[in-house]
Amino acid sequence: MYQVGDCVFYPMYGAGFIHSLEEKEILGEKQWYFEVRIDHPLINVSIPVAKVDSLGIRCISDEATLMLAKAMFQEECGDIPTNANTRQQMMLGKLKTGDICMEIQVIRDLSKLMTRKTLGWSDKNMLNNARKLVISELIYARNVSPEQATKLLNDSLVALN
Repeated sequence: MYQVGDCVFYPMYGAGFIHSLEEKEILGEKQWYFEVRIDHPLINVSIPVAKVDSLGIRCISDEATLMLAKAMFQEECGDIPTNANTRQQMMLGKLKTGDICMEIQVIRDLSKLMTRKTLGWSDKNMLNNARKLVISELIYARNVSPEQATKLLNDSLVALN
């Protein structure tokens, strides 16, 4: 179980730290909530303690996981659907897992696609969201600034070209 002060990753939101545990009454029902501060982008999120597992909350990736994720940049892209809607559903499914390796796959695949064609708005948005998720985790995992985390990600992307 998580405690105040722990760093966690919340799929589709990013990495942050638990700054408090509060009991709240919502619709007449009292529940305990973790109050999580996510710094990149800056938001505060209330997460019901009882739903932590079902929401996919996890610890920040360790160094071994980060190295495995970085290796994903060197792997070949899978089949990227040509249909934009199908591609969006596939990429969104990967981001919803909260797995950093899946997030890296989204960045890798859309970055490769960008070298072959101009990305549409939805693809650009998906790429930016995946980048934000990875950057937010790098900030906590490597204890670096947002700028340094962005540089780490960009340096890994240079190897693609």
